[in-house]
Amino acid sequence: MNALASDVLDADSPAPFCKQHPRAPAGWRCQSCAAALCPDCAVGRRAQTVELVGCGLCGSGASPILAHRRRTPLATRLKDAWRYVFTPSGLQVLVAVGLTLAFLAFLLEMVVIFLKPLPLALYGSMFWATFFTLVRDTSRGEMELDTPEFIEFFRDGIVPGLRGLTASTLVWMPALLYVGFLRPGNTGWSTLGFILTGDAMPPGLMSDPVLWLLLLLGAVWLPLALLVTAAGMPPSAIIHVPRVLRMVKGLGRDYLVIAGVLALLGVVHLATHTVAFGLRALDLFVVSRVLAEAVTLIAPFTAAHVLGLLLYVRGDSLGYGADRDYLEPVLGNTRPRLAAPPMREDAPFPEAPDGATLVEFQDTEQRAASEGLSALASAVESRDIPQAMALYATLRGQPKARVPPEHHLFIGQAAAVEGNFPLAVQALESAADVAPDDPTAPRALVLLARVLGEKMQDTTRAEEVYRYVIHRYPDSGAARFARERVPPSAD
Repeated sequence: MNALASDVLDADSPAPFCKQHPRAPAGWRCQSCAAALCPDCAVGRRAQTVELVGCGLCGSGASPILAHRRRTPLATRLKDAWRYVFTPSGLQVLVAVGLTLAFLAFLLEMVVIFLKPLPLALYGSMFWATFFTLVRDTSRGEMELDTPEFIEFFRDGIVPGLRGLTASTLVWMPALLYVGFLRPGNTGWSTLGFILTGDAMPPGLMSDPVLWLLLLLGAVWLPLALLVTAAGMPPSAIIHVPRVLRMVKGLGRDYLVIAGVLALLGVVHLATHTVAFGLRALDLFVVSRVLAEAVTLIAPFTAAHVLGLLLYVRGDSLGYGADRDYLEPVLGNTRPRLAAPPMREDAPFPEAPDGATLVEFQDTEQRAASEGLSALASAVESRDIPQAMALYATLRGQPKARVPPEHHLFIGQAAAVEGNFPLAVQALESAADVAPDDPTAPRALVLLARVLGEKMQDTTRAEEVYRYVIHRYPDSGAARFARERVPPSAD
């Protein structure tokens, strides 16, 4: 494309400052004069539902200056992680999930022994499904705990439980194998079963340095195993040692920070189990059980948020998402302080020339419009892009329904290639509005979403368009493409 790419700062590059105001941080750069612009020098514009930014110095378009999310240290983002569950919506989710788990735990106690695996499996699936959903929600930038959506029972419930069980088993397997089979004096599965149920503890087990070394290995390994599982990678990635080492190296110091935070949360989790034991001892039946389960979820849900923050900042090191997903404006959500008139306005109806009646003038205008539409059709058929774009501009005052949807689509594609993104947005939206049931509509909307997200950095609006395509045209090729572009909501 001819448009200049948005500026992307390196992780160690200094922050840019405005050309006109050297002490003011800049958030945009002009595509013509290359001036760095602060909020006082940038001008907000609007093209239909899309907000654009222009240069207040020369009047040309301006693109946001972007930076990788890791420019804001992960440790800084973690300072408010403890608030995640302690919000009105977070507490509601704790109680709701706690109620479900309490019911499943009650079933586990009541059913006969050969039926116990069913509620136990449902308990684990509910926990892990919620855990991984919260990880992915945070990785998409959702920083408030909200009720997870579970649409399909098997995909959204059973599969996450199996994956969570697999990940945790693989992490602690070296310690389990050592305790049950490799440590001198142990008798295999029977010894391991007695230890796990708390019925017996071999002498000297808790002072065994090898066991503590393996437990430390599991604690360091666990965050990556959960990240790999949340990102949808196969379980084999957890035990592929060279790949694991590459991923840890790619995450760098942030991985050690997360491992330390999770270790601290592990201590908190033990403390909450003590509180839960006291709540169950009150024996208030439903209330005690629900509160006990909810209290024990505080640390795991916070851990899910912490892991999601690591994916949000450094997920590209694991191959999670596209590289552009990890770029954000250096000034965040700051908008220009100046605003220009909307870029898309209906052209005023021209006055009739002197000496001409209104009927004669309207007939002349209609003939001119018809000739313009015919000329546009000829230009589109001959693939004369400059002529087609020029003719399309002259027809702006005409009802958009008079232009066939395929012509709107052609202009939208051409404008996107030429870097005229406001015109591309206008034409592509018109293509979908004119004939929503025509095959061109989903194609136009997908291209519109790509222009918004990839060229105009309006990822929020792009995701809205993708989700509309999935909802409105679920069986189309455009919907399949859109599903690949929208962050997953389930395993």
